[in-house]
Amino acid sequence: MTSPRFPRRPGVAAAALPRTAAAATAGAATAPGVTIHVSPRGSDRAPGTSARPLLTLQAAQEMARVAARTEAGPVKVVVHGGTYHMKKTLTFGVEDSGTATAPVSYEAAPGETVVLSGGRMLRPEWREYLGGIMVADIGTGLDFDGLFLNGERQTLARYPSYDPTAQILGGTAADAISAARVATWRNPTTGLVRALHEGEWGGNSYKITGVNEDGTPQLEWVGDNNRGSGMHRTHRMVENVFEELNAPGEWFYDKDAGKLYFYPPEGTDLALARIETAELNELIHVEGEGPDKPVAHLTFSGFTFTQTHRTLFNTPYEKLQLGDWAIARTGAVYLRNTECITVEGSFFDQLGGNAVFMDGFNRRNTVTGNEFSHSGASDIAIVGRPDAVREPSTWDAFRTSIGDTTPGPQSENYPREITVSDNHMHDNGQFEKQTSNVQISMSSRITVKGNTMHDGPRACVNINDGTWGGHLIEDNSIFNAVKETSDHGPFNSWGRDRWWPLDADDATKRRCAKLDAIETIVIRHNRIWHHSAWDIDLDDGSSNYLIENNLLLNGGVKLREGFYRTVRNNIFVNGGAHFHVWFADCGDVVETNVFVTGDPYDLIGVDIAKSKPVIDKNLFWADGEPVRDISDSWRAQGLDVNSVVADPEFSGSTPFSDPKKLDYTVTDGSPALALGFRNIPMDGFGKPATPTPPPLTWQAAAPVDPYEALAEPLWGAAVTMVYSEQVKSSTGLTDHDGLVLATVPADSYAYQQGLRANDVIREIDGTKVTDRNSFWRPYTKLPAGSEITLTLWRNQAAATLTVHKPAGVETVNNTAATAFTGTWGFSAGRGLGDLADDVHYTTADGASASLTFHGTGIEVLGEKHSDQGNVEIFVDATSQGVVDTTSPTRQVQQVIFSAEGLTPGEHTVQLVKRSGTYATLDGFRIHGQYDR
Repeated sequence: MTSPRFPRRPGVAAAALPRTAAAATAGAATAPGVTIHVSPRGSDRAPGTSARPLLTLQAAQEMARVAARTEAGPVKVVVHGGTYHMKKTLTFGVEDSGTATAPVSYEAAPGETVVLSGGRMLRPEWREYLGGIMVADIGTGLDFDGLFLNGERQTLARYPSYDPTAQILGGTAADAISAARVATWRNPTTGLVRALHEGEWGGNSYKITGVNEDGTPQLEWVGDNNRGSGMHRTHRMVENVFEELNAPGEWFYDKDAGKLYFYPPEGTDLALARIETAELNELIHVEGEGPDKPVAHLTFSGFTFTQTHRTLFNTPYEKLQLGDWAIARTGAVYLRNTECITVEGSFFDQLGGNAVFMDGFNRRNTVTGNEFSHSGASDIAIVGRPDAVREPSTWDAFRTSIGDTTPGPQSENYPREITVSDNHMHDNGQFEKQTSNVQISMSSRITVKGNTMHDGPRACVNINDGTWGGHLIEDNSIFNAVKETSDHGPFNSWGRDRWWPLDADDATKRRCAKLDAIETIVIRHNRIWHHSAWDIDLDDGSSNYLIENNLLLNGGVKLREGFYRTVRNNIFVNGGAHFHVWFADCGDVVETNVFVTGDPYDLIGVDIAKSKPVIDKNLFWADGEPVRDISDSWRAQGLDVNSVVADPEFSGSTPFSDPKKLDYTVTDGSPALALGFRNIPMDGFGKPATPTPPPLTWQAAAPVDPYEALAEPLWGAAVTMVYSEQVKSSTGLTDHDGLVLATVPADSYAYQQGLRANDVIREIDGTKVTDRNSFWRPYTKLPAGSEITLTLWRNQAAATLTVHKPAGVETVNNTAATAFTGTWGFSAGRGLGDLADDVHYTTADGASASLTFHGTGIEVLGEKHSDQGNVEIFVDATSQGVVDTTSPTRQVQQVIFSAEGLTPGEHTVQLVKRSGTYATLDGFRIHGQYDR
């Protein structure tokens, strides 16, 4: 599709060469060896000299194979300027290898643009069809899903029409596949549907295979997400439907009739236009015979790779471990069983799928000095094979025990010691939405260094699992990520390795945490900007990380549910540290950081006393405003005891007055230095002469509804609604439905019944729980001792738990199933000793509150004070008289009414304000009787 792009740089093939690579090329020219020339004006009967070049790359490859066997020096294939429309993938095997002293290289001639295209040149004879749409006969049975006009990708006919200002999928519509719309299509089975995942965790895509009786389309999921096939209700679009061809730039190919329909952009002269297709999935395929017999010492340099077929609808997807990714194991440049392969100084332009894919065994390969622009999927994917993983888990086959406790991999089928450096990578994920600039899975010691990465639908760097660590993410500039999805960071990781799904205690999980994450992953000296909460998102079990010397702009770091993470000597500007769902004795350290924010910490599902982190020697500054979390109670837990709230004294302007500021050097007198902080070099981020992050966006914290955020009592535990995106993220939900068990003390009745912290109650006896009322209203009507079936969301999977409602007296909060009429207010965080530290109150005479419950007695809890008056109490619509709630002093959690000896069964108690300034309601004590 057409979208804003960075302009091509003249002479990109030569200009993009790193200095070291250029020097090596110059040196090779004088060393003994063979140089073979290829040109669009050559002949495959020529000798391959500069004066008489070959015509095709295939002929040059045959000649290079012979030279590699017979010559002692380097073998160089120099490809001269022009576009090479490749009829088939250029495949390299062991016979194409070089050696360390006599490498083999394929390189664009200096200063010349060499394009390797996966499509064909069309020469259509256009005629007018209808309303500005042109048609041409190009032949039947062609397999392409990309059309290019003068080198620019055009838009496959779609609804809604492509909108360059629309953030998601170029525009979406809830009715994209409605029965009414499908009814207007002559042949729905050409249609393809692209959408976001229902939780906005990447994308989900489908082929239309027919039409159901109700007129809706039959959909075949292509499998492009590891977290299920659920489609977002509104973020969806449909394409490749002839009737939707109605906007400039759109096209449609009738494969059976052999007709190409095209609505050319305004001002296009089709008589002079260059029309090309996208047909091949891969342009270069390099594959050795195995880890013991790889293709080695081969270089590809200075090419433009473009116009490959989208792999979204023609290649099977494989689910990767327990991460969110499913992936098509293919790319424009595909490497498997290789060693010392270099891809350098090249331009990867508008590819249909992945640009570079390293599959299984790959060692000491390098991808450097390239530009990746508008890839259909990921720019670089480095992915091992499942047979290298000991006891892998997938969402379809979830292990809860460990039999093999041997650390590390069990086969050689994984990439290791790979370097990705000095690249400019932008606008990836044009079609697939579970994509990144660099994707790492089942790999070891991957270095991602000095790259500029920006503008993609998901993370720029994603580590799908902890196997096997040792990666270095350093000196990168990363920004404008996660533009089309949610619950993600510009750097994202999961650590769902052998230990994570274990049905075991925290101590056992800690002992097993490094079975797969055997080496520390280092994230060092990066500049990362994000539009949301966390720049670095260590999600679900990510363990064994060192995060240091990073400049984190507009976001922070999330540490969720893992072990052994150290966050030190970073600068957080307009962001903080998010601690989610920590284990006991987690081993986490947060020290000597500078936090430029008034809200440095966000804790969800964390018991500090249990998790025992080291958090100290940090500096906090909010331009003189209060810093929320650094309180006496926080320090009393041994946290930030030696930290300070003080101006860090940055050189030059402050970020509060200059949101474009990128230099955060602290001056010599900075109090941060006294805490042990050391200045971070403010240069060396990313590839030189590439774009930089946008300004900070100082925004007020998203408001939190105190009613939704209230932690109310349930069986000695505390439950809340799913009141924020952070809580939703911490639970791994796709929506905000349910009640979250925020804390579950080990001595509570809830714990005895099998509930655990971070469980989400999604159903009670088959009734969906969307908020607290949808739980409490059926609950309070159940007899004491009743068996209850709860559907839970636990460890990101549905579970069922049978529990029993406690017998005897149960205290419930004023928020539990109470129905209010008239005008009532809600006050939380009062600090006066109320039940759950909250009350409902009214100033309106006649306003009422009622609770329907099952039991033999009831007590109504409220407040007594001088500004209160009389309330009338009703039980089962019968007045029990007026109660005076006045008192010269404030008294909280007072029993303002009680009734006992009620007939066992369902009753309703009601409180009605009659006089005074206020009436308050604080809760109820229900006297239950077990109906045997």
